[in-house]
Amino acid sequence: MKAHYKVLILGAGSGGLSVAARLAKKLSPKEIAIVDPAKKHYYQPLWTLSGAGVLPKQESERNQVDFIPQGVDWIQESVTRFNPQENEIETDSARKITYDFMVVALGLRLAWEKIPGATEALGKNGVCTIYEYDQVDKTEQMLKSFSGGTALFTMPPVPIKCAGAPQKIMYLADEIFRNTGVRNKTKIFFATAGKAIFGIPVFAEALTKVVQRKNIELLTQHQLISIDGANKKATFRVTDSAGNTSDQELNYDLIHVVPPMVAPKVVLESALVEKEGDQKGWLSVDKFTLQHKLFPNVFGVGDVTGVPNSKTGAAIRKQAPIVVDNLLNVMNQQPPQAKYDGYSSCPLVTEVGKVILAEFGYDGKLLPSFPVNPAKERRSMWILKRYLLPKLYWHGMLRGRA
Repeated sequence: MKAHYKVLILGAGSGGLSVAARLAKKLSPKEIAIVDPAKKHYYQPLWTLSGAGVLPKQESERNQVDFIPQGVDWIQESVTRFNPQENEIETDSARKITYDFMVVALGLRLAWEKIPGATEALGKNGVCTIYEYDQVDKTEQMLKSFSGGTALFTMPPVPIKCAGAPQKIMYLADEIFRNTGVRNKTKIFFATAGKAIFGIPVFAEALTKVVQRKNIELLTQHQLISIDGANKKATFRVTDSAGNTSDQELNYDLIHVVPPMVAPKVVLESALVEKEGDQKGWLSVDKFTLQHKLFPNVFGVGDVTGVPNSKTGAAIRKQAPIVVDNLLNVMNQQPPQAKYDGYSSCPLVTEVGKVILAEFGYDGKLLPSFPVNPAKERRSMWILKRYLLPKLYWHGMLRGRA
């Protein structure tokens, strides 16, 4: 391994690998390095379906080494410090690496500590989640063995990755409860920190009809703040229409927990972080070019970026070619030209075989890929979600082909 690279890519998730694959076709691969310690790579959108028993979670897992572009150095360490003024990073082995250009693709961190009691209760006491690979099986077991009572499904404040997943697992749970004969003795609640079930009005209207059809009670402006697993009690911070807050305790027999999410600590403690505004705490980049606002030789891609979009794999698929194009422009002393429009996509599974494909960009602008009503539940979109998108991910996106 070298001490200096033309391009240093931090993170080998969806964004890092997609950018690396595209860049390796434009530059000499030996001028590029990826820094990431993970030996496994996961297609996380499948965890919702795995948590409902639709498919085994192993379908979502691959060996990381199989997706590192040929010729690109893979530094299997973690980044512990940024020094962008000197074009340098430091890893957990105290190794210092310098770069000409850097792409930050470190994703986000699940901040379980923000919900006291959650970590201790996970996987038992009726507490489950599909946001951790090692909890997916336990979620399936809890849903299928549920004997009735109160089932709470929670949604933290955005931004989070795949903001539709907290309600997708709820709709699949409703179907499981009906199949196991316990739905008629079960109350399902969706407690969201938001003011509506979804941030885009046309989809919020459609999803409100779904919860009404399924007899699910919607609790808006309910933020989960703690869990008492031993006594099966959850405490929510409730905000009323006047903006006043109060704490409310709800009993549960089953609760699906989604933690708040934050940028990795190394980003938060660096000069690269956004220090003010709506994107405070995330990587400070221009929302169109994805170039860092202070350091023009630094770009961001994926969940770590401070842009007002929805953090999904579909967003990363659109961002990666823009980052590569703009990075190459800057290398050639040209201004970045490519623009990201905030595109994101969320295939909202409302039951096995039915999906609403929500596609939108900045300011809630609808960006549908198909000439049909995007707010309608469709089997064709289920086929896309279940069968086509995973193939596109493994064989297209991560290879720099899509």
